[in-house]
Amino acid sequence: MRVVKMRDIKKRIPDASVAFGFFDGIHLGHQEILQHMLSSSPASKVVLTFDKHPRDVIFGIDKVKYITTKKQKEEIFAQMGVDYLLYIDFDETVMNMDPRRFVTEYLLKKIDIKKMTIGFNNRFGKAGAGDNALLKQIGAEEGFDVEAVAPVKFEGQVISSTAIRKEIENGNIERANQMLGREFYLCSRVIDGKHLGRKLGFPTANMQMPKKLIMPQNGVYLTKTCVAQRAYYALTNVGINPTFVNHPYRIETFILDFEGDIYGEILPIYFLKKIRDEKNFENLDELKKQLYNDTDYAKKYIKTLH
Repeated sequence: MRVVKMRDIKKRIPDASVAFGFFDGIHLGHQEILQHMLSSSPASKVVLTFDKHPRDVIFGIDKVKYITTKKQKEEIFAQMGVDYLLYIDFDETVMNMDPRRFVTEYLLKKIDIKKMTIGFNNRFGKAGAGDNALLKQIGAEEGFDVEAVAPVKFEGQVISSTAIRKEIENGNIERANQMLGREFYLCSRVIDGKHLGRKLGFPTANMQMPKKLIMPQNGVYLTKTCVAQRAYYALTNVGINPTFVNHPYRIETFILDFEGDIYGEILPIYFLKKIRDEKNFENLDELKKQLYNDTDYAKKYIKTLH
C-alpha cells in the first residue's frame, strides 16, 4: 500500500474506487464502507482521509482523542487490501473550501474517480455544506458513481466513533470491541519504572502514554500482548495506582507466565475486559492479596475463551 499526502501526488491515480472519510477506529460501520469500495470494479482501491480530525482545526488542537493512531490505521488498511492511502492536510483552507470546488478542483485533479463510497451521514466543505445529495449530483456531472452505505447498528444503536470513544472512556471494553469488530489496542514502548510491582512479586512493564489516543477508564483489565512473536495474556492497570503516593498516571502491564527483559521494546496491548476499578489499599499486603485474586480471576476467565 502506498501512503501519500494529497499535495505530493504528481501523477493522477487512474481508474479509482475511493472510500472517503476520517475512519477513526475503522469500526464495523467503516469496514462496511471499505468492503463496498474494495469489492467494486475499478482497479485502484483508494482510501481518502484527513491527516487530523476536522474538530481539531475547527475547535482547536487536541479536542479529539483518537481510537486509532495513524500507524494503526495504515496497518489495518494495508491488511484489508487498500492500494493507496491518501492524506489531505486538513487546515483552514480546506475547511473553508466550497464543497463543489473541493471535489472538482481538489480531488478530481489528482484522482481519476470512477466510484466513491461514503457513509450515510457524510459531510464536507465549508460549514459542512456538502452532503451526499450534492456529491451524487457532482458525480453525475463528472462521470463517477456515488454509493452511500447504510449505517451498521449494534443493539439498536448506530455504530460511530463517538459512541465507541464513550464506551472506552467508561471502561466498557467488551462493548467497544464488539462495535470495532476487533480488540481496542495501543502500542507503546516499555520504560523503566520504580519496580514497585517486582517487589510485590508482580513485575510490570511500564508503558509510555500514547499521545492523542483515548485511554480506557482507570482500572485493571485483562489484556493480550505479544513478545518475540509469541502471544501472552496479561493484566493491565490504567491509572495512578493510588496506594502509592504521587504515582504518575501510567499503563502498567503484568504479563502472565512470562519472564524476561523487555525494556525498550514496543509492545501491543489488546484490551479484552475490565476486571475491576482502581482501589486505594491501606497497605501493601492488601494490594498483594488483590493482585493474586486478579490473577486467579483472569486465569479462570481465560479458560472460558478457549
